[in-house]
Amino acid sequence: MATIEIVTETEGKNQWTYTVCVKDDGETHQFDVTLNWSDYDLWCRGRVAPECVVKAAFEFLLQQEPVGDIQAKFDCSLIRRYFPQIDAELPAMV
Repeated sequence: MATIEIVTETEGKNQWTYTVCVKDDGETHQFDVTLNWSDYDLWCRGRVAPECVVKAAFEFLLQQEPVGDIQAKFDCSLIRRYFPQIDAELPAMV
């Protein structure tokens, strides 16, 4: 089972930027991820910290594809292009 760690969080204008490490099968993968305020609001309505939404987004992604297939740098809004069901499923995961 993969371990997801939020390494850094930076709040910017209308978004947060994260460095995320995923450890899986003895390998560590690092990602640079942004979460914009509109997706944060859509997915959790402010109920949890933004880092919890990013962690849930990675949990969702890991259910869909291997960690090695996840892009090294992306905005969370990109996930819905490949997996449109995220808008329905992620709110229940946070």
